[in-house]
Amino acid sequence: MITKSQKIRLGIFVFVAVALLLILLSLVIGSKFLEKRDIYYIAYKDVSVSGLDIGSAVKYHGIRVGRIEELKVDTEDITRVIVKISVKEKTPIKSDVKAVISAVGITGLKLIELVGGTTEAETLKPNSFIESGPSVFEEITGKAEIISEKLEVVLNNLAEITKEANQRKVEKILTNINILLSENREPITSTLSNLDSISFYAIQFTKSASEAVEKLNTILHSEELQNLLANSEEFSSKLAKVDISTTIEELNDAIKQANDAFLHIDRTVLKSRSDILETLEILKETVDYLNEFSRDISEDPSILLRPTKK
Repeated sequence: MITKSQKIRLGIFVFVAVALLLILLSLVIGSKFLEKRDIYYIAYKDVSVSGLDIGSAVKYHGIRVGRIEELKVDTEDITRVIVKISVKEKTPIKSDVKAVISAVGITGLKLIELVGGTTEAETLKPNSFIESGPSVFEEITGKAEIISEKLEVVLNNLAEITKEANQRKVEKILTNINILLSENREPITSTLSNLDSISFYAIQFTKSASEAVEKLNTILHSEELQNLLANSEEFSSKLAKVDISTTIEELNDAIKQANDAFLHIDRTVLKSRSDILETLEILKETVDYLNEFSRDISEDPSILLRPTKK
């Protein structure tokens, strides 16, 4: 049997528990109701807002800042849907922010994502309209339509190419090419051989000319020639400073040194003479070959399409 005192204690416990629960609920719910929020509107034209519900989240750069308060069709323009949202007070909603409808996973539910915005842009005042942006589904649908159009064009072209008439034309072209190659194999080979010979002689001509230029450059930069130029400069400077007799003596010395330098130059030229003569001989043979080849072509151009006789 439950005594009277036990009933009283039980009643007091239930009363205190209910009172604490009510106080806790009032604090939580009251803080939500007393929280100051800014109201904004978004207008979606010719866009389905299926999946958006009252209470759905509003996120700004991935952070939840508010919720959807109301959804309604614009009475003045039935192609528009007006979405009323509330966000936390002093949330920096900029004028260049756009409201995009995004999906929540694969549940079919959607939310509003506020994207973009720059620090330099003006802050929108509460009760203003936020510009709507293209949804992810619209972008995917648009790209899918473009891809399908291009795919249709490709398929039409393939269908046109694979027609029986076009197949016969392609087979005929390939057959003619095969016949042409088989009948003119030797002339083509001969032509390629002649071109290879011309390239070889042209390369030899270039190398020989380059060697000749290098040898001439060596002579011009030889030590004997540099000494001659240095002595000439020294002679000119001394001529302006000394008397005639001294100048004549130094002039004789300079002439002697010049003679010695020319002797050295003659020796250097004699040493390289054989190489220069050999180079000139190669150049002459190359020019004669090119002249003979051009003369043969001018007399009989068909030589390029048949093998040369050996």
